[in-house]
This record gives sequence, structure tokens and C-alpha cells, in this order.
Amino acid sequence: MLTLGAGGALAAGTAAPQTDEGAGQTGAPGSPVSTGVIVQWRDGTDHGERVAARADAGVTYSAELGDPTFQLVETQAGESAAAAARALEADPAVAVAEPDVLRHVYALPNDPLFAQEWGLDNTGQTVAGLVGKSGNDINVLPAWERTVGTPNIVVADIDTGYRADSPDLGPVEWTNPGEIGGNGIDDDGNGYVDDVHGWDFVGEDASSPTEDANPEDTNLTSGGHGVHTAGTIGAAGNNGTGITGVAQNVRIMPLRVCTNEPVVNAESEARCPSSAIIAAINYAGNNGARVANMSLGGTLKSQAEINALAEHPGTLYVIAAGNEATNNDTELPHYPCDYRPATESSPVVPGAIENTICVAALDPGETLASYSDYGATSVDLGAPGTAVLSTFPGIETLFSDNFETNDFASKWTPYGSGFGRAGIGDGPLTSFGITDTPGATAEANHIYGVKLTNPIAVPAGTGACRIEGMRFRRGGGPEGAPYGVIVEGSFKPPYFGGETGGSAMVPFHTILIAGLGGHMVAPFFEYHASGAPAAGDGSWLDDVTLRCNSPLSVPPAYAFLQGTSMATPHVSGAAALLFSLKPNASVTEVRNALLGSTTPVAGLAGKTVTGGRLNVSAAMNQLVPPPSGGTIEVGTLPPGAVKETEEALIKASPPATIPPPVIPPLCTVPKLAGKTLGQAKAALSAAGCRLGKVISPRVRHGAKPPKLVVKSSTPAAGSHTRSSVSVTLAPKPKPKHH
Repeated sequence: MLTLGAGGALAAGTAAPQTDEGAGQTGAPGSPVSTGVIVQWRDGTDHGERVAARADAGVTYSAELGDPTFQLVETQAGESAAAAARALEADPAVAVAEPDVLRHVYALPNDPLFAQEWGLDNTGQTVAGLVGKSGNDINVLPAWERTVGTPNIVVADIDTGYRADSPDLGPVEWTNPGEIGGNGIDDDGNGYVDDVHGWDFVGEDASSPTEDANPEDTNLTSGGHGVHTAGTIGAAGNNGTGITGVAQNVRIMPLRVCTNEPVVNAESEARCPSSAIIAAINYAGNNGARVANMSLGGTLKSQAEINALAEHPGTLYVIAAGNEATNNDTELPHYPCDYRPATESSPVVPGAIENTICVAALDPGETLASYSDYGATSVDLGAPGTAVLSTFPGIETLFSDNFETNDFASKWTPYGSGFGRAGIGDGPLTSFGITDTPGATAEANHIYGVKLTNPIAVPAGTGACRIEGMRFRRGGGPEGAPYGVIVEGSFKPPYFGGETGGSAMVPFHTILIAGLGGHMVAPFFEYHASGAPAAGDGSWLDDVTLRCNSPLSVPPAYAFLQGTSMATPHVSGAAALLFSLKPNASVTEVRNALLGSTTPVAGLAGKTVTGGRLNVSAAMNQLVPPPSGGTIEVGTLPPGAVKETEEALIKASPPATIPPPVIPPLCTVPKLAGKTLGQAKAALSAAGCRLGKVISPRVRHGAKPPKLVVKSSTPAAGSHTRSSVSVTLAPKPKPKHH
């Protein structure tokens, strides 16, 4: 991070500019800024008054700071800058005097994809086709001024696993300090052998869990979820690669609890056994994690899960609300989101506290996401969850055809009962269609099909694949318009079809198809005519692609995902930053700071406990007020050493009501337009509001800075807010002459 002296002292060997201060008053080149004092003179003070004031305070002139009324002065050797500032400020000629301090440039990382991470810095940019709302982010940039996280703070990611081969995740993977890898010994006595980088509690089949010391996400059918959440929590920042996480320099403890369960789920989605989750909750709490991210859930309540959470009051568990767009309070509770360990643990655990936070998802436009669950007593706050860019296993496009070139006959082979034909204008649409001769009515009960002429070689080790594109179907028999893949000359079930409805092309995709790696694969598409076809019946296709999950030998890339699972790691990363700033903070302190500093959002009012969006900077300021100088000590917390697992599912019951968090009172934003920054600060203070980000116009290098006044504020004058007020400055308008 670049560090700049705020005083602008001259570099050694540079000639001093001529000023009204006279000869012999030049500053000491290269003098340390800790001896400097910044002075703003009152309007109308002359040269003699300034000389006298400096003499009385025992300081000497050093430099003008871009305006004659702002100067840097130097104290005598051994004299305190703070004492000199107090002496100067007592002089009637001085408006402001304060010690020169070191500041940082705002910690904007150099990661090339940062501009697409709207949740971290929303400038109103369009991301993944969605238009953002400027300022609708987690306000992390000012927080990075104080800390980007420290390696002593560990965040457990209880999910589908990790990918340490990612350049954004490898540098921040947690290493167990008490374990020696590969020696087959439980060196730290925590019950896990060779757990150098976390643990896998589930293995490759969720229906038959197994455990090992490798928490890598090796599931090429339905994996990647944990890789994505880990990147949002704490992808390495400012490394010139990919993205940055909310907490750029903490350590992530991978705990794999979710994996594929193809037997009961045709979509092959990841599933997470409660037994694995309980074991991971205990592992995180016993091995030094201050925060645990849990982007998972279900509708069955587990007392064992509640008790496991309650056993670890020193860990803050941050949990997703769910993606069913339902009210968790009154419609369908979701667990572990709705757990309240302080009141629900049984038997009561001595010292149990409220150590969970439940998170809803927001869109870039500052609305509650259409899929997000909510609950006025069960869901605590909102965070960015739609079109979230993060680390994700690679997806390779092995074939695509947009049909814009009239080369169909060289790519596709018709087959079936009758003649399969594709051509522009064949039927009601202007894309390529499958029917019989152009413009004619399909023959009753006939099957018309096309297959890719030259099959595609799918590389060995490739994960599950999916056919995607746009399609429209009109008419047809009960079989509809099946499509799928032919593997080594044989049609591979299952086939996919169905009515599209409407009068326009709609997206389609197969479920993930496993087992294609190392084989020759050809997509196929069919249309099954009905017993009484009508003119214009058929099936039309466009933008067809075959995309497959990259082999494990290919490092993860990046992808946009959405869900409350994507919102949750924003809060986990924020909690990690707060613990980095104050390592000895209790979970209660950090939780109250996060919930007591949210930015009010209309769409969350009455739908979450706080009614607001995560505000990292405000939470940090509430936990540790900004220091006037000095540094903040960073310490470590020792891990525990206990392992315990159990499984217990019981009938769902209504969620408990949580105690209200500490929420600051609302302030009414005063009118600030036209005021100087100093006047704006005074007006905000008088109104009980806090000053947030100050946005100043750029000044051409070498040009004299203009006098600035407030152009606008966010929120606007008259608004009510619990958060800080940002102001945008602009040059003071010149008076009009008549």
C-alpha cells in the first residue's frame, strides 16, 4: 500500500518557492512529518501576524499547501507537534492547527476484476446485465483504510470445499500451526490426523459420508459453491490477479461438508449431511476460527446443531437465509438461519450467547432479491447476493453454433422417419428449425432429428457437461422435442424435452451430465410430430453450446453466482475485518457492531431485524472509534482441541425471537449544499450525524486547487439515517456580476 505524507514537504535538493514569508524562512528539506504542524490562517491575517504567531509557538515556516491560507510549519528539535498545534490554535490569527499525520491512499486493490465486484464498490456500473445503484455496497473502502485483515484471524468456510490452486485462494489458505503434514500422527491432539489445511467431513458421496484430511472441492458434477464463497470472504487482495475478498489478508479454514448426491437428486446438486455440519461447527470452534461461514440450510430443525453452535460462544457463525422467497418467521423456517443458541440450546450450555447472524440477499439496484428469504425476527440484515463475481472452477465451451452462417449441412446430419431440414424462415421464427421440407406441414407421428456430424472429443478428466441454448417448440406429440447427447454412437439417457409455450425463443439447458470425459460426444435434437400436425408446427434452435466443468488440473477461474449463499460471505468477511481490528473483541461486540450500524434499505424494512444493509466501515467505527494517531495492536487467539460429532433431526418448530441489537438513533441529514467542508462537519455534528466518504473533484497536476463547497450529500438533506453521510465537493460557483 502506498503511504503519502499529508504535509507535502519538499524533497531534498528542491529549491523552495518564493512566498510572502521572506528570505530565510524555508523549511527543512526531508524533515519527518511527525515534527510538522498544518496551519490554516483566518481570512485577513497579514504577514506580520503570521510571523508573530509562529514565533510565539516556537515553529518555523516550511511550505505553502496549495493555498496561501494553508501552511506547513516545523517544530524545534525535541518539541511536540501536538503542543505546538495547541499553542498555535490559541492565537486569534489561526483558524485550525493540527499535527501533520500519515494517511493512506484508499486501499483500492489492483485486482483486474475488482470493478465488477459491485458489492464492494457500487458506482452504478452495469454488472452481468444488471444496472447498479451508486452507493449500494457494503462500504468497505474506508474500512480498508484501517485494516484489510490479518493472518491471525481465521474464517472457517463450511461448504463444498476449497481450491488452493487458485491464485486468489492459495495464498490465504489456513495452515494448522500444530500439525505436521504427512506423518500419519495427530500432532496437535485434536482428533484429526494430518489436518494441515482443514478437513473433509463428507467425501464424494453425501449419502455415504467418509472423512479425510483433504478439504479440496474435487466434485466435478455439482461442486464449486465453496470455492465461490471462499473468494468473497477473503480472496487475496492487491495481488494483480482476479478479484479481492472482503477481508483480503485473513486465513480461510476449508471445512468440506457438502458434496454430490446423485441418487436422490436428478439435478446432482450438492447436499450437506447434518452430521458433517455438526462436526465442522465443532472443528471451527475448537481450532481457532473467530468466524464461520455457513452458506447452507434446510427446513428440518436439529437440536444437535443448536447445541454445537452453543458450545462455541467464541465463534460467530454467519448463515444464509434461504432462497425460497418465503417468510422464515411465519411461512417456512430455515435452519440453521433461524437457530438462536442462547435460548434454544438444550441442555443449556453455560455461557452460551447469541453467536449467529442470518443474511438476506440484495440486488445491485438496492432491492431485496426476488429469491431471498426474509423474516423480521429471524433474518438479521441484507448484503449483496445477486450477480456476485468470485472464484469458481473453470467451465470450458467445447462446441458452439449460433447458426448465423449458412453452413448447417456441413455441421449437422438429419435422421429419423422422414427428412430433417433446418433453414432460415422454416416455420414461424427466423432461426433454424427441425421439421420436414420448408414451409410444409410435418407428417403425422414422424420423428425429425439432427445430430452433430463430427462428434466432439471431451478431454479425459473433464467434469459434468451441459447443453445450453435457446429453443421454441410448437405442437408435437407426447414425446415433445427431446434433446441430449450421443456418446460413442449411443444415445445417452436421460433425454430432455417438453413444451416451451409462448411465441418466442426461451433459454434451455440439460441437467449436468456426468461421465463424458474421454469420450466422443455429439449433441442431438429431435421433434416428434403429433398425430394431427398443423402448418407451422416444429422445433427451432439458436445459440447451442456444449459446456463442461474443467478438469481438476485446470486452476479455478471466476464466475457470477446469485443467492443468499453469495450474500453471507460478505458478512463473514466483514466480521473478520472487525476481529482483525480488535482481536480480543467478543462475539457479542462484533455482532452488535455489525447489526447496529447497517444502512437503512426500504426493501428490508419490516423484513429483517435491522431493516438495513451491511455497512463495514460504520461497524468498524462502532467497534473501535477511529484513532487520532498511533497503531492498533493485533494479537492471536489459541485454538482448542476437542472433536465431537452427532446427528439428530427433529420436527420443525417456530423460531425464537432474538433480542434487539444495539442500533444507534436516527439523525436527520441537514442541508449541506454550498457549505465548505468545515461548515458541513459542524452542521452534521450539530444534527447528530457522522461524516462519511468525502468525494473531491480531480485537479490537474500543477494547477491551483479551487475553493470547494458541498455539491450534494448521500443520503440527501431531510433524509433519516443511522449511517454516515457522504458528501460530494465541487468548486465554489463564481459570483454573477450584473
